[in-house]
Amino acid sequence: MNHESNQKALREILLWQQIGCIVVRVAQKLQISNTEALRIFYTSDTCVRLHDERTGLYLRSDIYLADEVILEYSAQTSNKQTD
Repeated sequence: MNHESNQKALREILLWQQIGCIVVRVAQKLQISNTEALRIFYTSDTCVRLHDERTGLYLRSDIYLADEVILEYSAQTSNKQTD
């Protein structure tokens, strides 16, 4: 493996670890299963932005990102209730 592919592999490993931490925190805060938290995360705009390196969102803490996911989910939930 060359240096560039090593860096990409390392970034992917760190991203998966970060996602796991985010999902566990979302599950704890919302008092839901990890599976449900994973679904919420992967259907969020935060997830899309986290996977886009250009946003730099991966530089934020897991706590910040979990809170973003929760805020986004809460807004979607309240919008559905008012429709």
